[in-house]
Amino acid sequence: MRKIVVLGGSGLVGNALIKEMDQDKEFELYGTYAKNPVADGKNRYFPLDVEDIRTLYAILDPIKPQIVVSCLRGDFAKQLILHEELAKYLKKEEGTLYFCSTANVFDGNEDVNRHHYEEDAPNAGSEYGRFKAECEKRIVEILGEKACILRLPQVWGKNSRIMDKVIQAMANKESIEVYPNIFYNTNTDITLAKQIHYIIKQGEKGVFHLAAEDVISHRDFYNQLLLGLGHTVELLRENPEGKGSLALLSKRMDIFPEELRIRNSSVVKYLIGGSTAQG
Repeated sequence: MRKIVVLGGSGLVGNALIKEMDQDKEFELYGTYAKNPVADGKNRYFPLDVEDIRTLYAILDPIKPQIVVSCLRGDFAKQLILHEELAKYLKKEEGTLYFCSTANVFDGNEDVNRHHYEEDAPNAGSEYGRFKAECEKRIVEILGEKACILRLPQVWGKNSRIMDKVIQAMANKESIEVYPNIFYNTNTDITLAKQIHYIIKQGEKGVFHLAAEDVISHRDFYNQLLLGLGHTVELLRENPEGKGSLALLSKRMDIFPEELRIRNSSVVKYLIGGSTAQG
């Protein structure tokens, strides 16, 4: 049985991954939380402070995981240090790191027609995008083929913060800012967890773009979501200033079985009560 530690296991993606992989008897799952303890009845969640590297070793040393999945949030500079130390630890132990990165490594691109594939070099304009790109770089430099970079789009869950904001805005008749000149794609926490599970199970390495296979404008996605929730789109307030493509396209999606591939319409169906089946 291989041991996996999910850093950020109490968050949207980490929690979904632990629940998904719990069904696989090949793996023994552990997770971390930042502030609020997780009571799962198995005592397998541990506190992790990204500003105190000792808390990382307090988790890794007794468990000795073969695999670590990082879905961390927190201070950028401290996270960078932590990921460097984590990569060095796994190099010594011959372990593998699956690092959840972001579409924002391409957010310096202002060309709405230029979408992004796995082999494209990062082009970040934001502090967040530059931080994630630097993490990718240093992790791969240390671990080589023992690193797997998972670039994620905007990830939605039925109880995610972003969905909560939409529901609250609808209830309070507050405006939702959308960007008609930004094109991107999305995913759900459930489908993403299944995709990561499959990648780990198959021992895949390298860079993966785990997103819907089609591209949609930020405005049009919210149009579909609000209409699907039985609301009008009058709440949407367009911001014409944003421009560019954050869409993650993939040349590796054919490794997945059909049920693990998704479209943006499928994400909307899931959020309004349907399934994540192909839309």
